[in-house]
Parts: sequence; structure tokens; C-alpha cells
Amino acid sequence: MRLKIQLSYNNFTVPMSYQSILQGVIYSLLSKDELGDFYHNDGYHYDKKTFKCFTFSQLFGKYKIENKHLIFDDDFYFYISSLDEKFLKHIYKTILLNNSLLINKQQVKIKNISILNLQPFIGTKKICIETLSPMLIYSTKDNYSTYYRPSDKESLNFIINNIQDKCLAYHYPIKELVFKIDHIIYEKRRMMKFKNCFYECFMTKLEIETNFETLSLIYNCGLSSKNSCGFGMIDIAHEKSNISL
Repeated sequence: MRLKIQLSYNNFTVPMSYQSILQGVIYSLLSKDELGDFYHNDGYHYDKKTFKCFTFSQLFGKYKIENKHLIFDDDFYFYISSLDEKFLKHIYKTILLNNSLLINKQQVKIKNISILNLQPFIGTKKICIETLSPMLIYSTKDNYSTYYRPSDKESLNFIINNIQDKCLAYHYPIKELVFKIDHIIYEKRRMMKFKNCFYECFMTKLEIETNFETLSLIYNCGLSSKNSCGFGMIDIAHEKSNISL
């Protein structure tokens, strides 16, 4: 399940690394009871790893860059996705009860909120996906992190292992995990700062082979690591005309 949140504010301004600001806005839309505490402080666990079961996109709209800040003309929007419908329904209801959101000390008008869902399909399908926020693939050993491009030979195993870990953490039943990268159309390197850490990540467009269960998980929760920090949100770019179901 996915929400598209459309906003408006003349000359809305955020620093170029604004993911932690958006994450804070999302947490502020949750209640202060057990639900908000669970997502903010706890989450889902598997093998000493923690997953928050949601992701969000970059901001989209016309903007200019001044003094390491993005300044949006007027209208802009972003997406939030989650496998947990209770999480998104709570955010949806909170937004409906308000006319504006406080983002980076600016009272931003809420223009519209809409619900989006992935179209189901049967069997295995070749589709094209693209990132709506940069994908982060990395490993850590002895406090040293190694970052990978989507095209690196190690990346597919990291992605599949991450999907498997999420399935186990969320208790999400997948009869058969299907994820194969057929072709990388592009990969654009980004250096992103989240709070006090810098990450090497990639905006990318991939032709993949998958089934609905696997695609639904990565569509709703994100692809690869640190999705709740604003990494790895994907969307369907287009479908190949010679698809065999």
C-alpha cells in the first residue's frame, strides 16, 4: 500500500540531505501510543537486524539549488509505502484531519492525499522498475563499510538476502522468492547524508524478473537497506511488451 502526499508552499526550502527531516515528519504523523513507539523505537526483528516495514521517496517538484538547499517553486509531493496497512491508515487519517504539515519549520499546505496499490498478477513477469529514492547496498566488517553498485556481482546476493530477512522479520509468507536482474538501464551514483553519516548509493533503473509476492514486498517496503531512512523506494517504470506470464 502506498500514499501520495501532495503539498504546496511558496519557496519551500530544505537542505539537500533532507531524508531525516522527512522521516521525522512521518513519525510525527503517528500517534504517541504503542503504534508510534513501536515504529520509532522498536520495529520488526530477525537475526539481530531491525526493520521498520516502511519507506519513502524523495521530494518531487520544480526546484532550484541555492547555498546547498533545495527551493521548490510551489507544489511538490512525495510517497510513503508500507506493508503494514494499519501504519498507513493511521497516517492517512491524521493527514485528513489537518490542513497543513510542519516541515523544516515551514507550515506546508496539504493539497491532496491518494492511496495507490500494486496491480496483482499471476506467475513470473519481466518488468522495469526504477528508484524513487537512492538504493543503498553495503556490507560492514570490523566497523568498515563497503558500498556496491547495482551492477556489482555481489549486489544480487545482498538484495535477495535482504528480501529473505524482511520476509522472516515481518512474517510475510512468500511461497517462492523470485528476483532476477536481467538488465541495468542506468545507475547514477549519489553521496547522501543521513544525520551524521554519509552513504554511497544509487538511483537506478532495472529490468527484472519477479513474481507478485516478491514485487509486493519490495514495492511496499523498499529494495535493499535502510528503507525507513528514505533509501530504496521503487516504482514500476514500464512493462515489456513481450511479457510471458
